[in-house]
Amino acid sequence: MNIGYIGLGALGGQLARRFLKDHQLTVWDISTTAVGELASLGASVAPTAAELAKRSDVVFLCLPRSADVKNAVFAPDGLAAGLSPGKIVVDQTSGVPEETREIAAALFESGVLMMDAAVSASPQIVPTGNANLMVSAPAEVLDRADPALRAITDKIFRCGSRVGDGQAMKTVNNAMNAGNRLGVLEVLAFGRKSGLTLEAMADHLADGEARCQITDRMLPALLQGKASTDFALSLMLKDIYQALSLGMKHHTPMPITGIAQGLLQIGGNLQGPQARLEDMVKIIGSMAGSIIAGDAAESAVAQRVTGGAGMLETIASIIASQSRAISYECISAGLNYGLQLKDMSQVLHSSSGWSIGSRNIFSELINGEQPSSLSVDDAVQHLQEGCSLAGRIGVPLMIANGTRTIFEQMRGEFGHGKRVHELSLLYPATARDAT
Repeated sequence: MNIGYIGLGALGGQLARRFLKDHQLTVWDISTTAVGELASLGASVAPTAAELAKRSDVVFLCLPRSADVKNAVFAPDGLAAGLSPGKIVVDQTSGVPEETREIAAALFESGVLMMDAAVSASPQIVPTGNANLMVSAPAEVLDRADPALRAITDKIFRCGSRVGDGQAMKTVNNAMNAGNRLGVLEVLAFGRKSGLTLEAMADHLADGEARCQITDRMLPALLQGKASTDFALSLMLKDIYQALSLGMKHHTPMPITGIAQGLLQIGGNLQGPQARLEDMVKIIGSMAGSIIAGDAAESAVAQRVTGGAGMLETIASIIASQSRAISYECISAGLNYGLQLKDMSQVLHSSSGWSIGSRNIFSELINGEQPSSLSVDDAVQHLQEGCSLAGRIGVPLMIANGTRTIFEQMRGEFGHGKRVHELSLLYPATARDAT
């Protein structure tokens, strides 16, 4: 099959390489360096996007924003000038579903088919063939594109038949990832300042209801002095803005996601346009007057304020509660948009936004199971204890305090004795979909 690829950045460049083995690959990008690297591996280079479209049966794009996709398609010498009826365009951009559908509708008038195939994987994972693709398209389009998609990975999850639904799924996933990431970092900074070592916290968080993709991947990297991600902070900020926009458009309050956006915006403003998501480790530590990664002796402000075992239990409970709060609001946003609960469960179970909290929520909503025995009263107690102590020692636990407010609202509205699975009562979309 003749494949065209546009957008050879950190992720797109690795995705394009997957076609070199079994397909004829043509590439185009504004970066001559990126194009040269693919050419040295055997790809042909098109002088324009229009020429790439003429040479290709299926054209893939992986660009920063939907506006960039629109420009690549409709600019002079853009894809539309070279596409002919029956050809397929596959958008792998973390884009805006409504904008992608507009592009698809315009192309359809010329007989060109379009689908989206959002990627959940780091550039380091793509070469292993273990990326997750979140795809949405009518069945006949997906069937025709299937051989090309499987050159990337066999982990293909259909998220709906509307173009853009895969992008909506990735938006939900990325918001869950960001909320968990920043929430864990805030709690780690709190733990360090209260006198705990990173090693002790990592060991305690490795199992139980506080476990999530962030504790599995970021914490081991921090312990080794390595970066856990090379993702641009500006791109994550864009993804979170899109998540909030999706929530606002579909009448879904997303307070924790809003806090995550604020923290990322602080980081972006402080570090500038070249900032990486990994920079948030130092930024969150600095905001707390602490050092998250490094020898405890480096942090002169560390305070021995409480017993180690009790403090470890408190931080684990806070992280577990945060994961539930962020999962509920993001799942609600996806449901109100139109994603199906079972599709979300299948995709998000192993994507970068997963947590034990999100997995338990899906089990509760879909199967009626109650894998967690935690009570709202116990969660509120730990949140109040932790947030109170953090205030005394000068740590701004923004996500934990937002979560505390949600759990206190639950207890205030529905009384004592509730279990955490009953938080669905605060989220009409999840309660409705589970009935």
